[in-house]
Amino acid sequence: MKKTILVIGANSVLAKAVMPVLAKQNNIITAGRKDCNVYCDVAKAVSIPDGVDGVINFAAHFGGTSDEEISGALQTNVVGMLNVCEAAKKAGAAHIISISSIFTLLDETSPSYSVYALTKKQADELAAFYCRVNHQALTILRPSRIYGDSDDFARNQPFLYHIFDKAEKGEDIVLYGTHDASRNYIHAAELAEIIARVAANKIVGTYACTYPENTTYRQIALAAQKVFARGGNVNFLEGKPDVPDDMFPLDQSLYEKIAYRPHISMEDGALRMQQHRERKTT
Repeated sequence: MKKTILVIGANSVLAKAVMPVLAKQNNIITAGRKDCNVYCDVAKAVSIPDGVDGVINFAAHFGGTSDEEISGALQTNVVGMLNVCEAAKKAGAAHIISISSIFTLLDETSPSYSVYALTKKQADELAAFYCRVNHQALTILRPSRIYGDSDDFARNQPFLYHIFDKAEKGEDIVLYGTHDASRNYIHAAELAEIIARVAANKIVGTYACTYPENTTYRQIALAAQKVFARGGNVNFLEGKPDVPDDMFPLDQSLYEKIAYRPHISMEDGALRMQQHRERKTT
């Protein structure tokens, strides 16, 4: 029998990539502030229909530095997560999956530290506490940087898509400083498969969702240039400050439990993107 899953934040780019995979084995109810089955603003109130087996929360506020942005991140990410947990308890939904971020592992000295990282960490801790005392099944997934076939992901990964755009045009790709910064990217298609397997097997706990290997910006640029085959060089602009690494533990314990390991390399990802762009122009 198919489960019924409520997808909160269904209009997010990631949710739209995940739902077709989820829908293969589940009945999906969408929830969001527009064009969804159920109206839901997590910062204000969450209502879960009867008969929902699981809830996946994609809702997120990426924050900023203004008072309004900081308050928005707090209300959506922290208060919103609590509202989701409370509503799931009331509705008897058996499993909550929260889509968090690997950036919750950063400390305040990191250049990438932000109110988004801060509030996502607070949300994780609050949800874990609430679900523990209320005996609710909770899964917290912490993906690394997410990209996909379409340019819809460019808003949150602008430099990665800048590299692909330059490679497509055959233009030189310029990297700041002399250090080849390390990054970890996971493709949305693989994150979708991970989430679907977590839901199907009711895996509980907190897990990183990273690609098994880190890559550097130069490696990404060379992979993109190889795929697009338009030429161009990769140059380091030595007069600019070095770009620091993102260093996260490559914990693969989740992949053992769901019998799935991400395998879309950056070259594979660039090829998928090229093919997607070609389909759009034909």
